[in-house]
Amino acid sequence: MSNSYPFQKKAKHMSFLLVSGSIFFSLLIFIFVAFAFMPGDLLADTHNNWTSDTALKALKDGNLRFASGNPTHPNSDALTRDNLAAHGQAPMAAILSCSDSRAPVEAIFDLGFGDIFSVRVAGAVPGVDELGSLEYAVAHLGTPLIVVLGHTKCGAVTAAVNGASEEGNLAELLAKLHPVVQLVATVPQEERVFAAIFKSVQIFRDRIPELSPQIQALVRENKVKIISAVYDIDTGKVTFEEP
Repeated sequence: MSNSYPFQKKAKHMSFLLVSGSIFFSLLIFIFVAFAFMPGDLLADTHNNWTSDTALKALKDGNLRFASGNPTHPNSDALTRDNLAAHGQAPMAAILSCSDSRAPVEAIFDLGFGDIFSVRVAGAVPGVDELGSLEYAVAHLGTPLIVVLGHTKCGAVTAAVNGASEEGNLAELLAKLHPVVQLVATVPQEERVFAAIFKSVQIFRDRIPELSPQIQALVRENKVKIISAVYDIDTGKVTFEEP
């Protein structure tokens, strides 16, 4: 009798562990299924709580993580991808940036799927297609923040400042940077490209509402904010400028 007691005690302990483990596993499955099949409007509400100020803070916090070498790569998993595919997008910010391969916006701001509506073109020059894309973001997706993002050592701006001779569509793109070049003409040569990069995003930031009545109306209603910023490809840091 005395020899069987430890065995019975051990058996009861094992039974308890099995039951507890089963309950815990079932709970995990319930949570996963509940989240995976969450109604789309509930997911949208989570994203639509973004304001221009909270979105800007998220960008600043993310860039701080990235520049310091401590990115967390949020919203980059399969579950986030599947939920966005099923329920749609509501990005916190629309970013008009340069096409340069050294400046991927999601990485720069340590963000992931569904966070940024990215519009990319050499020199971050807003043309008809870029403006239409930004209009879609703010008018149809409810995005509260537009960022015009330039970067140091930009090839397009450098070519425009140096008066590079190009042909075809590239020549037309560089021509859109000529007003910027004229504004920095008196800046010392060695500082001119750097000055033009900052001046270009400021000008494009101010021109977007002038070129888009739809965006202008949303800005006047305080539903959308437009800012400019420059990414330093050497340090990883972004300098933000508000009008």
